[in-house]
Amino acid sequence: MIEAAETVFLAMAFEQSIRPIVEGYRQKIFAERSWRCDPDLVERLERRSPDQPVEQYVTDIKFTWMMEKADFAVYLDRCNAERIAAGLVVEHDSHCPLLVAEHLTIQAKHALCDAMAEVTNIPAKKAATLKLDDYRKFVDLTLKLLAPFVTNPLAKPIA
Repeated sequence: MIEAAETVFLAMAFEQSIRPIVEGYRQKIFAERSWRCDPDLVERLERRSPDQPVEQYVTDIKFTWMMEKADFAVYLDRCNAERIAAGLVVEHDSHCPLLVAEHLTIQAKHALCDAMAEVTNIPAKKAATLKLDDYRKFVDLTLKLLAPFVTNPLAKPIA
């Protein structure tokens, strides 16, 4: 249980250290130019809500998934170049270091739920059915319960 909590804390720290770097270069790249929306998506949105105008360009970085394929390819190439320049390493060039870090945190939290299931009777599969806010509270309470027993996992000798 304690090792699972240590892993969550490490994963969260890793994610928090990667986030400002990745978000910084993503925002910089996004601001460099206008990025076209996928015309098929625009058409579908226009049919769904004919009274509301649909943007032809992506206006918010949260919606890069709406980019036209060629623009998205350029955007990803630029992100990859910035990732390399920042010294961030991933298994495959198509992977985003922030998404990898977020996924590691999710996996660690699921492992924590499973490790604590004997006490809480809420394994990861059951925890995943909770409302998102309830799941976050559950994990947070579990970490608070175990935090006094957690030592600095970076200070441990590697076996």
